[in-house]
Amino acid sequence: MRRKIYCESLHYLQKIAPQHSLLHHKAELFLRQYILNKIEIPYVEMFVTTRCNLRCKYCSNLIPYLTVKEDERFEDVTEDLRLLLEKVDCIYRLKIHGGEVFLHPELKSIVEFVDSQPKIKSVRIATNGSIVPSQEVLECLANSKAVVQISDYSFTQNKREELLKALTANGVKYIFLAGQEWRDMGKIAARKESSYEECSIKRCVSLCDGKIYLCSRTAIIAKLGLCADEGINVGLPRREFAKELKKLYSGKYSSACMMCDGDTERAQIIKAGEQIV
Repeated sequence: MRRKIYCESLHYLQKIAPQHSLLHHKAELFLRQYILNKIEIPYVEMFVTTRCNLRCKYCSNLIPYLTVKEDERFEDVTEDLRLLLEKVDCIYRLKIHGGEVFLHPELKSIVEFVDSQPKIKSVRIATNGSIVPSQEVLECLANSKAVVQISDYSFTQNKREELLKALTANGVKYIFLAGQEWRDMGKIAARKESSYEECSIKRCVSLCDGKIYLCSRTAIIAKLGLCADEGINVGLPRREFAKELKKLYSGKYSSACMMCDGDTERAQIIKAGEQIV
């Protein structure tokens, strides 16, 4: 468990501070995680909305299948994140996602709050590339540690080019996932066995509705009431939370994993962003 957290933290730390050597990063993490026993999370995905302007057939977050889609209130997002940060000493990467993040009316305030948290070392904001945010949000992002992560869907090309121009003109950092491929993780139904060991998103710990889940897909399957809710409440006392977090990283799969094929090498490669018609 500890080795897993160490290796994943090292992966992100190298991206955050490339000016330092690999040996420097290894020594830093060994001190923090093995000697000082810091509680650290390599990567967290945080839901801020389940609203989306697209209906992707193979959405990994299962957004089209939610009957109620809504924005998380700024107060709830920040309170959940504040409680989480009270329990951990560092989050190496926080990914803000949904739904479509640029639909959230309070995104500027959320970004500003995240930027103010020194325990959060790097930030990604996921977008499907079909919406150009307001000038106010663009200016906020320009002064943020956040990097906008843009999906590559062929049918959003015209709007995406407009978005790229706006980001560039305002000095916003971004990455474009050119040639993006998706994998079919199958319909949500009972399986005879879990694909947890082979699944690439088992490292994508997710913060949703005040709880930490194994991944965002697990969070939504629980939200749909299709499996036991095994999320770790961020309101738990620090010692109890740390104990539950260790269990999450120990390699024990969630009951939701028995309803999903996972993102594995065996899964069929599919067109990114294919829409439900």
